[in-house]
Amino acid sequence: MEQSIEKYSIFSLPKSIWGIGFVTLLVNLSSVIIFSLSPIYLTTVLGVSTFDLGILEGFVEATSWFTRIFAGILSDYLYRRKPILVFAYTLSALSRPIFAIAPSLGWIAGARLIDRVSNGLQATPREALVGDLAPKNLKGTCFGLRQTLSMIGSFAGAGVVMFLMYQTKGNYEIIFWAAAVPPILAVLALVFFVQDSPIASRHHAKISFWAHLKHTRHLTKQYWRVVFVAGIFMFSNYSGAYMILQGTHQGLSPSQVPILMVLQNLFAFASAYPMGRLSDRFDRRILIGIGFIITIISNVFFALAHGPMFVLICASLWGLQMGMTQSLLLTKVADTTFTEIRGTGFGIYYLIIGVTIFLSNTITGWIFAHHKPSFAFWLSACVAGFATILLPFISSSQKLKT
Repeated sequence: MEQSIEKYSIFSLPKSIWGIGFVTLLVNLSSVIIFSLSPIYLTTVLGVSTFDLGILEGFVEATSWFTRIFAGILSDYLYRRKPILVFAYTLSALSRPIFAIAPSLGWIAGARLIDRVSNGLQATPREALVGDLAPKNLKGTCFGLRQTLSMIGSFAGAGVVMFLMYQTKGNYEIIFWAAAVPPILAVLALVFFVQDSPIASRHHAKISFWAHLKHTRHLTKQYWRVVFVAGIFMFSNYSGAYMILQGTHQGLSPSQVPILMVLQNLFAFASAYPMGRLSDRFDRRILIGIGFIITIISNVFFALAHGPMFVLICASLWGLQMGMTQSLLLTKVADTTFTEIRGTGFGIYYLIIGVTIFLSNTITGWIFAHHKPSFAFWLSACVAGFATILLPFISSSQKLKT
């Protein structure tokens, strides 16, 4: 029996939803430690140019997004999500020590690549599993909770970075070693506290992998419209490395830069769960549209930034839109896909997003290297505005027609 939206308690949501949330909390804590320091380490210690940084970030992020379609299809074909997740989080734990011992750009690039492949293998089965386990009328709430716990991890990670930078006097090696601990705990939490998808316990006829791929024809028109609009919107997004670089350009010191991540994740944390819960009551498109508009405002502020305070405000607004748009777009994908091909649906979604993120990061890096950084933020604002205009083409329905 479905839970009533009015009567449910957050603590009555499925235990596995909480488990998935805590797993992402731990991994995000570790990822923020790596991510917030690696751009500064690469540009100041190893002397990497901002354009080369953009190519590296674009390539490894695109690799992550491309890996997601493989993981999604595989999880549907095997009718198993959990084993893929266990392998992915183990890979994440193994990548962390490489950062600590890396003597050159090649080693860092390799570690980033392993980390992003791990991220790609995690994302699609994880989101499909949330969609599988969430009560039908509480999907937005469950995705919002998962996103909120993820953001708590990111917020905590930024605080840990500041603490360790102060305590170790900027010893990158010690900090990178510390980042290896949370993924190990995440693997243990996943094994003991998260159940697999209900489709894993059903009887399924044996078919070939290529025959399974034909099931993609069952992806609906509503789904493809969500993917199209989300792809346009994600072209307005870019690696947070450019937010960090803009912060340093506007006067933030390396030890102060993590404040950007703290603010971003604080506001993302504050918005994700409430917006998810509201989206179970109201038209999700309205809330997504508000997130798109906040993206426009944030980019305008970035373009006009004069001093650290402007950048801090921008980071806060950026976090607010992240908390709203990320979980709500994922919820719309879950709304428009059938359980048996949900992993594939999320995989294709992430593939499209990966292409746009790669293009966005590459273009942003080129603009940073050859023009004023403000040009990149103006471009992002225009693209987000175009995505907002397209929102009415997405179906308002939250129930999939069989």
